[in-house]
Amino acid sequence: MTFRWFLFVMSLATLTVWVAWIFVLNTIDPLQSGLTGFLLFYLTLFVALLGTTVLSGSLIRGWVHPEELVYRQTLRSFRQGVILSGLFVCTLWLLAFEAMRWWTVLLLIILFTFIELFFVSKQMKHSV
Repeated sequence: MTFRWFLFVMSLATLTVWVAWIFVLNTIDPLQSGLTGFLLFYLTLFVALLGTTVLSGSLIRGWVHPEELVYRQTLRSFRQGVILSGLFVCTLWLLAFEAMRWWTVLLLIILFTFIELFFVSKQMKHSV
């Protein structure tokens, strides 16, 4: 798969998921749908944010570091997209359950930072 084809497919999928999230947002009543409505809301939002961050990260990395392998750029963008999307959705989830405090968000940021540092240190060990 070429990088252009990846960008096209990923853009189309991301656009589709954003439309699905807007559909969920406008049509599902969270008070009547119960757990299913909340899961659909958070899952579609997570996937939409993931696609957006992966696309943005891949394009920016390709522009800033054109000499680096596209595969590595995309893999790093995907990993960081999962982390950022997870952080955002977890923060929204805490907000929905009125459990968001400054220290819980700080703990989430520290947790996701350690996850990223784990992968970076693992990559550095393999490249040396």
